[in-house]
Amino acid sequence: MILVTGATGNIGRELIGALAERGEQVRAVARQPVDRLPPGVEQVVADLNSPDSMRTALAGVRGLFLLPGYQNMPGTLDEAKQAGVEQVVLVSSSSVDGGDPGNAGAL
Repeated sequence: MILVTGATGNIGRELIGALAERGEQVRAVARQPVDRLPPGVEQVVADLNSPDSMRTALAGVRGLFLLPGYQNMPGTLDEAKQAGVEQVVLVSSSSVDGGDPGNAGAL
């Protein structure tokens, strides 16, 4: 199972579609219920600012696609570790080199 955070965003929406099309088991996390997800994609409502809300979402997950810039990233990563997640991919961007702290994708 692959857990994708930010399922309603530009990157997350495309990723869950591509993974589902490949036949991967996908769980999508968003703060609010999502009406339109690709067939077969499981939905979980959770908040990355509250790592304990991620426990249900992380159950049985081996890979995590994680958005950066939330209040307690170490707590979220600890929850992932406790759940047995094997791989984490953290979203970044080319603006990392420029150090633009206003760009959450670069944190």
